[in-house]
Amino acid sequence: MIYCVYNDIHSISQTGDDNINIILNPAADKPMYEQIKEKIRQAVINGELSDNEILPSVRQLAAQLNVSAITVKRAYSDLEHEGIIYTSAGKGTFVRAPDKSMVMEQYKQRRLAEFSQYADKMLSDGFTPEELIGAIKNIIERK
Repeated sequence: MIYCVYNDIHSISQTGDDNINIILNPAADKPMYEQIKEKIRQAVINGELSDNEILPSVRQLAAQLNVSAITVKRAYSDLEHEGIIYTSAGKGTFVRAPDKSMVMEQYKQRRLAEFSQYADKMLSDGFTPEELIGAIKNIIERK
C-alpha cells in the first residue's frame, strides 16, 4: 500500500501488502517529480516495494498527491529509464527490483554530481577550497 501525503492531506492507494509514504513538500527546492522519484527509488532499495509489485496508475497517483499527471508521468518515465519500474500495456506499471547495489551506485553518482555543481557554485561565490573542506570535516565530525 502506498500512503501519499501532500500538505497534510492523506490519500491511500491499494497496490499491495507493503506500505510506503510519499511526502511531497511544495516549498522544497526539488521539483515534485524528483521528490516522487526519490521516494519510489528509496522504497525499492529498502525492499518496501517488491519485484513485480503494481504501482498506482499515473492518474491515480496524481490525484492522490494532488499534482499534475504530467508530474507523475515524468517521475515514472525517469524511473523506467533507470530500470527501476516497467510498464506493461493494458496492465499497469510495476516495480522491477534491480540489483540494489546498482541502484545505490547510480544514486551516489547523481548525488556526487549535484554536490560537485554546488561546490563549484560556492567556489565561484568566493568560498575557498579550505573553507569547503573545513565545512565537510565539521559535518563528518557531527555524525
